Amino acid sequence: MRRQAWRWADRLWVAFANLSMQQKLLIVFLALVCLPLVMIGYASSSYYTRSIQENTTDYAAEITSKTLLKLDDYVTDLYNMSAMPLYNSDFLDWLADPNTTFAKEQGMDLYIRNLNKIKPDQVSVYVFDNYGHVKYNIRTGGKRTDLDEVAGEWAKAAKKADGKPALVSLQEKAAGAGNYYAFSVVRELKQVKFDLSPIGFIVFDTNISAFERQFQDLDAVTKGETILLDENDKVVYASDRAMLGRDLSGDDSVRRAASANGAVPVVIEGKKDIVTFARSALTGWKLLVYIPMEEATRQATVTRNVTLLISGAFVLFALVIAIAISYALTRPLSKIKKLMQEVQTGNLDVSFNQKYRDEVGMLGRHFNIMVNRVRDLLEEVKQTQSRKKEAEFAALQSQINPHFIYNTLETIRMKAELNDDEEVADMTFTLGKLLRYGVNHEEQRATVGQELEHLHHYFSLQNVRFSGKFKLVVDIPEKDYGLSCIKLMFQPIVENAIHHAFKNRLGGGTIAIGVRREGEDVVFAVSDDGSGMDAARLKALRERIAARRQPLEGGRGIGLRNVNERIKLQFGETYGLHVDSKEGEGTTVLVRLPNRTDGEEARRC
Repeated sequence: MRRQAWRWADRLWVAFANLSMQQKLLIVFLALVCLPLVMIGYASSSYYTRSIQENTTDYAAEITSKTLLKLDDYVTDLYNMSAMPLYNSDFLDWLADPNTTFAKEQGMDLYIRNLNKIKPDQVSVYVFDNYGHVKYNIRTGGKRTDLDEVAGEWAKAAKKADGKPALVSLQEKAAGAGNYYAFSVVRELKQVKFDLSPIGFIVFDTNISAFERQFQDLDAVTKGETILLDENDKVVYASDRAMLGRDLSGDDSVRRAASANGAVPVVIEGKKDIVTFARSALTGWKLLVYIPMEEATRQATVTRNVTLLISGAFVLFALVIAIAISYALTRPLSKIKKLMQEVQTGNLDVSFNQKYRDEVGMLGRHFNIMVNRVRDLLEEVKQTQSRKKEAEFAALQSQINPHFIYNTLETIRMKAELNDDEEVADMTFTLGKLLRYGVNHEEQRATVGQELEHLHHYFSLQNVRFSGKFKLVVDIPEKDYGLSCIKLMFQPIVENAIHHAFKNRLGGGTIAIGVRREGEDVVFAVSDDGSGMDAARLKALRERIAARRQPLEGGRGIGLRNVNERIKLQFGETYGLHVDSKEGEGTTVLVRLPNRTDGEEARRC
């Protein structure tokens, strides 16, 4: 029996081998493409409906989770916005101050108005202090008419959260222009400078329409409805606005969606739906998406039928084309293959002889274009490399070596000494040291000792210029000379004092530098006994240092700002400059740094 089977197989093979190439291609095409396609179509029709349901469920669950993540991002933004006042010391001081002044009222109104502009769907911002005062900014809808009632609820939520953001679920907001639904984010504000005692709380009222665009897009994809529930199964948002505020804790689909996320099939009014759900770990809210199975499978069925029809037509068309051009394609393709092998070996002096404008002919034409383009690109790269080398050589020739400047200054100093001009020699020598220290950009940090040495050189040049008018008093122990700091930290501060504190004084002046420790920080105080400044000028200077105001015309005020920004970049936002001044008594610049030496900095790195 087995031998007879082998004989039949051998006869079939011989018969197949004796067929023409076109007949072989036709049989192979039918056996490898058409027959599997028919079998696959038959098998897929049995499982298609189930796979559609599973894929629809998975997809819906995924977009449900992604939509909920977007809502979490929105709420997180509100949480972050509620923390913004904690970083505004002026605002916290105003809130803790029981007195009412025009500057306070104007400053608080401006700050609250700016907070209310950050999110487009934000309706209003309310700020309550501990003295019964309330400040607010309303974008649309007017002030809440039930403010006294909800204020107590907000205060309880803020106190319970103890400085953390708290989310107050859906409320029907009564306002002068009508009622609408909103949810609120509240946070207790504390005095961060002293004892973290509560000084009030802030409330962000947001219209539920903030979610409307995302849910409308979701409904457009799922062809269903969307419901957002809070932690008590109260409707926060629904595609059907009539359901807003309704308690759905007794609904069957809500009870079945008790886990964190997933999908369950339900029957609503005799129609099959899939309910995908996900719970937010941030807010505790749950998002339910109801997808009609009929609507979900309708498009899939159409897609399946169209795909099968196109596949059948494509198979027939391909079969005809395969028979017609199988022989015509063989010879020119083989020639192109040989030419490509030549190109692989590095021979670009090849060309395909195009006779016809069919696909193979166009392929040969593009092959010729490609080879020509490769030759052009190689030549272009060669020329580019040559020009690049010439440019680099010219750039090297045009560079000015900083050592040339130092050597020139040294030559001037030697000439001055030969001419017995010791003062010019000393000034040139000191200037050379200043340039060497300042021009070296490889190191961004230095030690306090290096900074003081650089400052003494700078001060000696200034005293030569101003005939010994100024006096520098440094009261820093030598044990602190190893503390780590940024380069060029003291010199801009001292330079600012020389140019501004003593500019209207005919006599001399004194600049003193001291140091003290505050916990894990070290604070350097650079003081002068100059003219000082009034409160308005001091405030303007502080704002320029903090980059909240532009420098004066001509770049004035940029030196202290530069030092402050470089300290923050090197050590963090908690460090930097602080300026105190009284008119007629002088100015003090406090420089706060971490109490670390160079060795400790190296270990941290």
